[in-house]
Amino acid sequence: MKLKLTRETKIGLFALTILVVMFWGVNFLKGKNIFSPNNVYYAIFKSVDGLKNTDAVLINGFKVGLVKNIEFHDLKSGRFRVVLLVNKKYSLPRNTTAKLVSTDIMGGKAIKLEVAPDSLYYEPGDTLPTSIEVGLLDQLAYQMSPVKEKAEVMMSEIAKTLVVLQEVLNDENKKNLSEGIENLNRTLHNIANLSAGLDTMVNSPKGSIRLSLSNIESISSNIRKNNADITNTIKNLSSLSDSLSKANLYSTLIKLDSSLTQLQQALTKVNSGEGTLGKLVNNDSLYRNLESASLQLELLIKDMKANPKRYVNFSIIDLSRTKYIEEKKNK
Repeated sequence: MKLKLTRETKIGLFALTILVVMFWGVNFLKGKNIFSPNNVYYAIFKSVDGLKNTDAVLINGFKVGLVKNIEFHDLKSGRFRVVLLVNKKYSLPRNTTAKLVSTDIMGGKAIKLEVAPDSLYYEPGDTLPTSIEVGLLDQLAYQMSPVKEKAEVMMSEIAKTLVVLQEVLNDENKKNLSEGIENLNRTLHNIANLSAGLDTMVNSPKGSIRLSLSNIESISSNIRKNNADITNTIKNLSSLSDSLSKANLYSTLIKLDSSLTQLQQALTKVNSGEGTLGKLVNNDSLYRNLESASLQLELLIKDMKANPKRYVNFSIIDLSRTKYIEEKKNK
């Protein structure tokens, strides 16, 4: 007896088949293979930035599973539990670590299983130790964060500076600034003229500096030529200095100062008329007496020359008589 299917039953079976195929196709497109056996493992992360369901689970770049679900493990700590589906063909040693990595520069994520050899293996349902790899964008963001902060501070300072400049650069200050710039231009022009003058003085054959340098060179040449004479002069000066040093010049100067002091005192006494010399210097009576005596002596000498017989008697013959008279007078 044949079982006959009604038209409605056939339509229902066809629709169920279509639904199963569609379900399988959608999961296949998501990376799930509902007909392949998988083991479930768990991984706890403090952050799952960019990770989503159906992202790949990789071993050395080869896909061995996918992320089934992401859920809060602990709301207080903010940690997440990630459910991993790994094909049963791949047993995970005890040293295996689940690492959240970036797969591209656009921020794609995956779970990388870093497998290390071990004699023991995880059982399905175990929780794997985890780590997070810093991606390129994360590194750039981390490195750019200080630059961004400094740029914000700099922009704030620039804004303040612009406000201050706006307050400072009023009409009067602008005028003063223009005058200052004009004065600066004149100063630079004067400096340029001075530089040209200095260049002429230095480089021109008749420039004063060139002539001065020539004179200095001539003087230096003369000094080199007379170096021996200069050396002898210096030696003579050194000898003179040694002689003066040995002559005890200091004590001599002290004695000279003492003598000058005494002479000053004597002259003071002379000027004041004290002592014989002072009276002679200040009293002119002696001078007058001497002058009178000198005049009389001069007249006497003239008279003696004119009348010598008046003062001198020559007795050539009667010498005894003169003596006799003198002896008689003595009696």
